[in-house]
Amino acid sequence: MVRDMKRSLMLRLGLAFTLIAVLALFGIISSVIIAETLRGEATAINRAGALRMQTYIISTELLEPRAETSDARRARVESALDRFDSRYRSEALTRIVPRRQTEPARQAYDEVGRVWHQAIRPGILAAVDGPLIPEEVADLREQVDAFVGQIDELVRLLEQKTESKVQLLRFTQGLSLFLTLVVIFITMYFVRTEVLQPLRELLRAAEAVRRRDFGWRTLHTGDDELGRLGTTFNLMAEDLSQTYEELEARVREKTGALERSNRSLALMYRSLMHLQDAHPADASYSRTLRELERFLGLGAGSVCVVEPDGRKGFRMATSESSAGRPEVFCTLESCRDCLEDGRTRLNRPARSQAENGRVLTVPLRDGERTHGLLRMQVPDGITLEPWQIQLAEGVAQHLGTAIGRQLRADQLNRLALLEERATIARELHDSLAQALTYMKIQVSRLQGMLKTPGREFQMESTLRDLREGLNSAYGELRELLTTFRIRMDEQGLNRALEATVREFADRGELSIRLDNRVADGQIGVNEEIHVLQIVREALSNVIKHSGARSATVGLETATDGRIRVTLEDDGRGMPQPAGRRGHYGLAIMRERARNLNGEFDILPRADGGTIVTVLFEPAALPAAYTEPLHETTTDDATALPKAQSQT
Repeated sequence: MVRDMKRSLMLRLGLAFTLIAVLALFGIISSVIIAETLRGEATAINRAGALRMQTYIISTELLEPRAETSDARRARVESALDRFDSRYRSEALTRIVPRRQTEPARQAYDEVGRVWHQAIRPGILAAVDGPLIPEEVADLREQVDAFVGQIDELVRLLEQKTESKVQLLRFTQGLSLFLTLVVIFITMYFVRTEVLQPLRELLRAAEAVRRRDFGWRTLHTGDDELGRLGTTFNLMAEDLSQTYEELEARVREKTGALERSNRSLALMYRSLMHLQDAHPADASYSRTLRELERFLGLGAGSVCVVEPDGRKGFRMATSESSAGRPEVFCTLESCRDCLEDGRTRLNRPARSQAENGRVLTVPLRDGERTHGLLRMQVPDGITLEPWQIQLAEGVAQHLGTAIGRQLRADQLNRLALLEERATIARELHDSLAQALTYMKIQVSRLQGMLKTPGREFQMESTLRDLREGLNSAYGELRELLTTFRIRMDEQGLNRALEATVREFADRGELSIRLDNRVADGQIGVNEEIHVLQIVREALSNVIKHSGARSATVGLETATDGRIRVTLEDDGRGMPQPAGRRGHYGLAIMRERARNLNGEFDILPRADGGTIVTVLFEPAALPAAYTEPLHETTTDDATALPKAQSQT
């Protein structure tokens, strides 16, 4: 029970309240009991006092002289004596007189009754029957006075008994009040020390926790309810502290990861910008390697380009720190192994020194093709994390894409160069070669004429043909040189067409109108060059052979998505036959139309003149139908002011 009281605030508080209630109940019950015992005490005391008065009344009745008979006097005295007896034996008096014989009040009551019955009553009756003798009267008075003194003692004892009960009531009330106050003070002290102070500590601790101060601990950790609550709160605060520390650590970790991701993205973006237009011999590769080394905290790095079979390769770029150790980064055996494996590897090369550490090898991929390796030194004691390997693989992907893009560009340049050389050879064959062959034939004829006398007239005719052939060949050469010097700058096809129209308008006496509805970039660069060459060749034929006064150059997108190039003039039309000597424009235009995988057609106009049409599908666009952006025809097609004038 004591242990339970020490472990339970509720039990102790309940006990305190119970004690207060018991003390209050004790005071109330004792007051009720004592008050109940005091009921009738005042009446009894009055009755006892009335005995004294009745004694005096009897003595007065006896000794007062009256004119009456002796019987009347005796009856009056006996009536007074009976009233005394009645009051002496009244219930109001006998009820409060103690029953125990040892009680002084009981002894005084019995003594009053004994004296009354043995002395006073008989003496008064004897005095009533006989004459009143002064000596007997005096003796009776003394007895009555002594008897009244005994009655006074009885009254005093009764009053003392009543006063003792009142004192008992006062004592019980004071004691219960005192004990109640003591219990209240003890309870208040207990509440202050065992309830309020722990509650204040808990409130301060809760406020500290609300401020995220998890180091606060409550000192009240006993076995009672608040102590267990304090212990639980301390455990909760400790758990919260650990949880917040874990959360803060995770936040710091996530923040570091985000910062690292942002820096990684920035590095990837910078590498992409560096390598966007980089040449394999450009310093952009070395700059990208240096940035990657600094970010990852690794050693020297190198980019090796290797043929797919792994037999030949070269070190394309290195960082500054690896420039003096090519043997660590360029070992064809390891490159072949890595190319065959096709995965990122971290190992120690057999031919590297111990102080060089390990080497991280990442393939440089561009789609399904591997162009080489990115190799970076990893010093001993450094453990690569997954994000570092992923970043190295991402940069290697950019490097591989840049290398693949440059290799494809070089291949396209080689193909374009070969195609251009073939075009030059073909056009030289179609123009100058035929002219030179014709002149060679004329020279052979001239040599034969020189051996035969009398053919001077024929020789002069042959010389004129040679001169015309030379002039024609020279003109063809100048036109070919002009054609070969044409280049497509960054301003696009439309500006090149405008310049061409302006050029031919200045060269011939005709007005040329340009109606271009094809946007720049809608066809490829090689296709733009072919289209420009076709337009130039067609305009050259118009100036040389048609005698036209106006011409229109048009480019538009057909309903099936193909590009239509047209040139109309109002000249005399195509001569018959069209393939006379020195007329190579049609063959050149047909050849370029074939290079575009398109259709070439030349038709006469109904109103006179010629219509040249080339229809091809641009390789830069999907083969499916593509709706053109602009289908409406307007009257404000491009027409240069100089082209409108007659020159």
